[in-house]
Amino acid sequence: MPNEIDKVAPPALPLAPETYDRPFMDQNNNVLRLFFNRFVGSVNTLLSTEEGGKVLYKPCAAFYSTQDQTASVANTGYAVTFNNTSYNSAVTLSNNSRINVQNPGIYKFDVTLQLEHNNASETPVTVWEQKNGSDITYSGHMFDVKGNDDYVIHWGFTVSLAANDYIEVYWATGDTQLNLHTEAATSPHPGIPSASIDISFVSNV
Repeated sequence: MPNEIDKVAPPALPLAPETYDRPFMDQNNNVLRLFFNRFVGSVNTLLSTEEGGKVLYKPCAAFYSTQDQTASVANTGYAVTFNNTSYNSAVTLSNNSRINVQNPGIYKFDVTLQLEHNNASETPVTVWEQKNGSDITYSGHMFDVKGNDDYVIHWGFTVSLAANDYIEVYWATGDTQLNLHTEAATSPHPGIPSASIDISFVSNV
């Protein structure tokens, strides 16, 4: 991987003889010199203002959906699903809706939903988050979507997660004629996902 920090392993030092031996001491010093040179190089790369954080490994991921998502019953919660992965590191997708983290910490989630409403009447849409299958308190957002209109919902949230916790995004609509809509690529724009989510690691707890 480009820009990797050189991984340093403890040196394998030779066994010392029972009496002083100059060649042995030279060999031992050379092993230690190589180890410390690599160690200092890794630290300097990590702290460099030119390289810095770009060589740090942080959990992250981006998922999106190329499928329309509908609500068969109004005012009922449905998990937002994703069927494509842009990239991921220590963050995985399961059951098409569960965002799983391997490492504990504070995570930031950025969600975008592309709505299509095929009814003339205005309708409310509510979105929220669940953690390990339970609603996150006061995580909801409500939007009003005009009739026969397209609408984009975007919001972000941060949450503290333990190793192997998972997050799901939910949505509910007052009108089953409203759906999460995707469009294939056509000139002049690329494909439009019905839903996308970006996850980044913020800090340890």
